Amino acid sequence: MNSRKILFLISCLAAICFFSCKKDNELHLDFGYGYAPTDVGRYVIYNVDSTIYDPFNKDTVYYKYQLKELAQSVFPDNEGRPSLRIERYIKPYNPLISYDSMSWTLKNVWYSTRTTRDFERVESNIRFVRLIFPDNDQANWNGNAQNTLGDWEYQYNGVNTKMTMGGMTFDSTASVTQLVDTNQINYRIYSEVYAKNVGMISKQIIDVYNDTYVSSGSVLTRIKGGVIYSATVIAYGKQ
Repeated sequence: MNSRKILFLISCLAAICFFSCKKDNELHLDFGYGYAPTDVGRYVIYNVDSTIYDPFNKDTVYYKYQLKELAQSVFPDNEGRPSLRIERYIKPYNPLISYDSMSWTLKNVWYSTRTTRDFERVESNIRFVRLIFPDNDQANWNGNAQNTLGDWEYQYNGVNTKMTMGGMTFDSTASVTQLVDTNQINYRIYSEVYAKNVGMISKQIIDVYNDTYVSSGSVLTRIKGGVIYSATVIAYGKQ
């Protein structure tokens, strides 16, 4: 075999190796889709605490319950995209009865759609862009791009991070800050945390106000109206 043939074969082998390695690397790229699983039957259960500050009745109302979100079935949305029907069930807190002895009651139905670019959830008929892909740390996007609530700049603040929550350890989580707006009138912070192959594991909302301006001190010490909401995962699985 002459030298030209040998060089030609070496070049062919090198090209095959290059494209094979490139293809293999592409197959192993992780865009973060696992933070929004789409398999039917998957569920997450949360402990929920909510405090409503009613400025009209000058009253404070406390709610405590367990919430279960179940991916019940797949259907095409109005654009023909595969979407998940999410059935949401509750167990209201009762100091005299344990949650384990209660039955789940259907609260409402939402749905979600995961594309190659983002993860959208329709909640109470309002569509939110909860995640984008790939899940680069510090990446930002308009979470209200699909609704009329005004621009909110969502941002990743830590991805693929190990975290312990609800007594469980999650190897890969993505934290999303949805809104931060704090001043002497308003105190508004919205955030969520997602775990890979689980979905949302935490949701925190602080949205309170006092319409009287005070030059010092936090609105949290003189709340007039608003809501504080917390949902934390306590169990997940597939049924």
